[in-house]
Parts: sequence; C-alpha cells; structure tokens
Amino acid sequence: MTRLMVFGQSDDLIEIREIGRYPDEIIRGGNEFGIYYPSKENPVELHFSDGSILNIWYGERDLGIWGIEVKEQGTIGTPGAGTIIVPAEDDRGIYSDVAFVTAPGLKFVKCIYEGEEVSL
Repeated sequence: MTRLMVFGQSDDLIEIREIGRYPDEIIRGGNEFGIYYPSKENPVELHFSDGSILNIWYGERDLGIWGIEVKEQGTIGTPGAGTIIVPAEDDRGIYSDVAFVTAPGLKFVKCIYEGEEVSL
C-alpha cells in the first residue's frame, strides 16, 4: 500500500508527500503547488490514480486554516485503502486539515484550479 499525506502550509502552498508507517515518516519528497487563497466555493482539486479527488481551500472557518474534503472516494472495496481526514486544531497551532490517501500503487495525478491544470 502507498500512503500520501496532503496538507496546506502558509497561505499559498499545497503539499503532497509519500509517507511510511506510523509515526508518519516522509519517505519521498512529493509535490508542492503555490496557489494563493483558493476558497471553499472555488477549491483546488487534487486527483489520484485510484480515482480519489480531494478539494482543498484556504480560510476555513474564516481563519487562516486549510480545509480538505473528499469529493470522490477511490479504491472502494480494497482492504486498508481509503481516505482519512484529520481536522485542524487551531488551539494547538495546527493550521491545516491533513488528508491521508491510501491505495495499492497510489500516485498523485494532477492538480486543477479554476478549470485549469496547475503544473509544478
């Protein structure tokens, strides 16, 4: 199984990292996209090879927090596969939801914002 971690950083960075077992160790760099202020009404879409699509935006709860939600769940029926979202905890200094997408041979495919594919 491959597990990718997705989170926002600062006010303009979306990070995608391959991670190992717990505690989450980054085993590969990954992808980073600089996109300023996507909103919940106009989120960034992240597409993965198993068919999963995540929406990510900045400014959750009118704060400087990144929000993430599952738009499409991929790899249905595969034991151990799926997407888990851990919500941000502003009072603990965590300013981004964190999504863990897990599937066999999982790869990040593309980033879409405002109807256009965003390159690295």
